[in-house]
Amino acid sequence: MAEPATGTLPGVHVLDVTLRDGGFETDFHWPCDVIMTHPAAVGPVGVDVVELGYLGGVPLEHGVAVAGVGAHLRPEHLAAARFDGVRLAAMVHPTALDSGSGLDVDAYADAGLDLIRLVYHPDWLDPIARLAGRAHEAGLRVSVNIALASRYRPGELAEHAARIADATEPDVLYVADTCGALDPAQVTKFVAAVRAVTDVPVGFHAHDFLSFGYANALAAVVSGARWLDVSVLGLGRGGGNLSAELVLARHRFPGEQLTGRLELFLSHREELAQLAGRPLPDLVPMVCGALNLTPVEEQALRTFAADDGIDMQLAALWLVAAHDRVPSLRADGLRAGWRAEAAAVVA
Repeated sequence: MAEPATGTLPGVHVLDVTLRDGGFETDFHWPCDVIMTHPAAVGPVGVDVVELGYLGGVPLEHGVAVAGVGAHLRPEHLAAARFDGVRLAAMVHPTALDSGSGLDVDAYADAGLDLIRLVYHPDWLDPIARLAGRAHEAGLRVSVNIALASRYRPGELAEHAARIADATEPDVLYVADTCGALDPAQVTKFVAAVRAVTDVPVGFHAHDFLSFGYANALAAVVSGARWLDVSVLGLGRGGGNLSAELVLARHRFPGEQLTGRLELFLSHREELAQLAGRPLPDLVPMVCGALNLTPVEEQALRTFAADDGIDMQLAALWLVAAHDRVPSLRADGLRAGWRAEAAAVVA
């Protein structure tokens, strides 16, 4: 069998935006236990940074009539969500906080916030710069997202990037495809244009309105981007965001020993789907594509899981991680590989 086209995305930080950007699907009415559990659910399976929500609310024009707790995170929410190995982030929209004047960044830093994310528009540069300065003084890292990137030409985007870098000294500078209108060729030009005017690491926020989210993310990484935003179930407005399941399965799971670490992720995924009123997509087709499996091998996976009473989604994601360790892709080979790894965990 040819090796699947996977890779670990070396040097790339995976940032989960499920609760923040996906919060628009629930008006940010996430139960507090979901906010607390999310980093523990996604961190052990490959997410580096979790964005829990907004500080100070969202603008009225975003159409959220009565926003829930995820739009008004308090320091105690950050403290309760801390999980070893996962850094916490939150977004601040300048229009929601009266230029950020009422935000106690020190309290959030003390509670465990690592990265504060700011939304850029040319009219907001001064308040962004003030808040970025206060955040740096509190020991926080700063990310600035150039929203509506598709509305600029590459040269214009570069001019804004240079202006932002000079004014805010960000730790990350994001190209955000807010309108979901970019294609891979455009992303390549945009990321290259930003990198040509600043040494600040570049991130890419992909929306999937045209089903280009994953292709655009790969184009961004090839062009030098070192941060990618993902969302479980692709949760987000409109066509949603880049699927966390796809990025993690294709680039973080291969070769990992994930037995015992996937159950919480999958149960949490189910709860998110229920809260957002989303169907729960079958992960098997995605896994088969990622692993270059034939229909016969897909059937062997389904047969093995059914005969052994193993959750199909769990078996599929496990195979992504363990495909190079199983004796064969027949049902008996998958069964032997599963039992060997399960025994190793118990031992």
